[in-house]
Amino acid sequence: MRKIIFLFFIILSLPNTLWAADPIIGTWKLNIAKSVLPADQKNIKEDINIYRDIEGDLMELAISTVFEDGSTDSGKWTWPREGGVAKCLSKTLPAGLLYVEGYVEPGHWFAVITQNGNQVGLYHKIISKDGKTMTQTFKGVDEQGKSLNIMKIMEKQ
Repeated sequence: MRKIIFLFFIILSLPNTLWAADPIIGTWKLNIAKSVLPADQKNIKEDINIYRDIEGDLMELAISTVFEDGSTDSGKWTWPREGGVAKCLSKTLPAGLLYVEGYVEPGHWFAVITQNGNQVGLYHKIISKDGKTMTQTFKGVDEQGKSLNIMKIMEKQ
């Protein structure tokens, strides 16, 4: 845990000039056939992630998911461009749940999720060299404390 906190401090101190060319900016669509999803997410029909720069030195992520039964889910998040605490604008998060986005380099991000000060998950996002594919991996636990591993392959639209 101390290593992760140390890494956050290093990443948060990176200069803003690195952000201009980040290939994560844009619209990404889930490739369901190439992804590894848990049983409760196997009914996803479409998942779209839109990353953009917004004024005030913030990044924004809008997520839109359509399920096979026609139901939908969406979410909107913002965080400082240089990394930091993410705010969920579309839902109220459970008490004690915190997301912190970390920026490593253009096309390389991670998000640490904590619950009441304990790490419960880690997202890792890497854009391919050609800029066409983003691999998002998640390792952590679900609401019941059961181990959870997800790999989403997102394609740039």
